[in-house]
Amino acid sequence: MKRWIAVILCLCLGLLWGCGSEEAETPEVDTSDLYQQVMARFDGKLEQGAVVKVLENDTAVELGYVDQLITAFNEAYKDQGISAERMNIDQYSDLATDGPYGYGPDVWYQANDILMKYADKQHLLPLPIYDMERYEQIPQSAWDAYATDMKGETFYCGIPLNVQSGMLYYIESMLPENWQQQWDVNQNGTPDFFETYTALYAYSQLCKEGGQKTQYGYLDETVDTYFMSGYLMTYGAYIFGSNGTDPSDIGLAAGESYKGARMIRQWAGQMNNTEILDSAFSSAAYQYLADGVMLCTVTTPDVSRMFLRSMVATGNWTQEEAEKDLKMISVPRLPRSADLTADRWEDTVTDLEALTVETAMMGGINGYGISAYTKCPNASLAFVEFATSYAQALQRHEYLGVAPARADAAADISRNDPVVGILFDRLDRGLIRIMPAITEIGQLWTPAESFLIDLSTDPYRQERGEALLYETDEDIKAGLERLVSQIRDAIETLA
Repeated sequence: MKRWIAVILCLCLGLLWGCGSEEAETPEVDTSDLYQQVMARFDGKLEQGAVVKVLENDTAVELGYVDQLITAFNEAYKDQGISAERMNIDQYSDLATDGPYGYGPDVWYQANDILMKYADKQHLLPLPIYDMERYEQIPQSAWDAYATDMKGETFYCGIPLNVQSGMLYYIESMLPENWQQQWDVNQNGTPDFFETYTALYAYSQLCKEGGQKTQYGYLDETVDTYFMSGYLMTYGAYIFGSNGTDPSDIGLAAGESYKGARMIRQWAGQMNNTEILDSAFSSAAYQYLADGVMLCTVTTPDVSRMFLRSMVATGNWTQEEAEKDLKMISVPRLPRSADLTADRWEDTVTDLEALTVETAMMGGINGYGISAYTKCPNASLAFVEFATSYAQALQRHEYLGVAPARADAAADISRNDPVVGILFDRLDRGLIRIMPAITEIGQLWTPAESFLIDLSTDPYRQERGEALLYETDEDIKAGLERLVSQIRDAIETLA
């Protein structure tokens, strides 16, 4: 019975979307007013008594932002007969499974690639973005992360809220005492090891030898596809062709991507810490930075409050001191040689353009989507509009340190927080490669992580006297080609 109910619901949703079935008996749809047909669910009439179920980011829940958001919304709409409540479940959901039975959220905050894989199968509602106050405030590159095609027309199934990409975190008081004399050869007031990865590699080697404030210089999870793919992309790799929309064209082995992989292997050997081979490192990183185990790491802006919390918990900082001491900057530049030891680190700093290239990073646009199975689309839309307002963009930044996608909020915040300006600049110059927002992206992660684990384990094989898998560039090229084949096989199996 449940299965038949789900089938009936899906058929009804297909009619509401205006897409129908491709079978012969389905009448042709007049696409001249397709937008009006699709938007018919949003008539502005709030469903009285509706309680909007909201599924939010775990970090935002833990740091108190979501409770503030829900409380503020309920206060604003207390006289209009609707309210919202936070779903007390993990931040990940499966609308395809849970939605038809009413177990899923009405409103879901997530990264564009996770949300949009449900848009392909019509589990998310297209939204009336052109009627929204924030439409003009959000750049088209952010809207594009939520675009979907319906009968030749473009619709948007999410409202962008914040920009995500890798940033380098460090604690200023953990810098070496002599950095201005020994690690600022171009005298620009920035430590050399934050300008080029070659200099950072050299400083990290110095830390390993002892005598520095931290045990490690740069420490990171070298098996994390999201962050490590930047090394490949800097040298010509891409995920899917046609701006991420063509899964038949898998570009992880394109260009000279093997050079980026070579440096990941170099870092794994330099770090010489098996914890970097485990995804649990991302959680341990907060405390490692606070305890002075490492000087710096790379992760996204939305976890800055987690670093601050760990710093305050040590008893060595007050909240105000921690906020002043924690720094977040753009990632360093990579060597043109794609060898972290080929050049003198001093030369890479004094001759940036000749010896280095700007580092590309994978990024994403986090935002809100509305379930196609919701019984209260208008109340859900009211919540999304409230949560993506100028005031809430500022509040979310205050609680979480995220960079808003709204230009007005970003402009105000960037006066005191340069990170927002950095992210927008990198996005505009194509240095943030937005993660493809199609279903096939789900087939990337497992094979890519397996490749990175094998690649990062090679230095430890060498220590144990075992045969190396990636001793030469040709080995790495072959490994990337295998990775592409594995992803293609997984996509074909999915299809």
